Amino acid sequence: MKSSGVRKKHISPQTVNQIQVLIALSSAVSQKGEIKKLQIEEISELSGLKDEKETQRYLFILEGQRLVSPFPVGDFTAKQWHITEQGVQTLKHITQSIAA
Repeated sequence: MKSSGVRKKHISPQTVNQIQVLIALSSAVSQKGEIKKLQIEEISELSGLKDEKETQRYLFILEGQRLVSPFPVGDFTAKQWHITEQGVQTLKHITQSIAA
């Protein structure tokens, strides 16, 4: 049987976890586009990671990409985080790519 030339892309578990964290944070965006903050415990629960330290590690990675931000801004010991506008747009792009 001939291959169609289409290769399936493999997504690492770490990338999947980062996407899950973004999805969890995006759940706090209201219908009016207001971005609310979530506690690390909530993000951990909503993302399915169930480990606050691991969740915080992914938040740091995503913050480096400017997709999320701590509250107050710059306080990396903060317990509250939110998705940024860039994070919202990136997540939309990811979900469109997966659906295609």
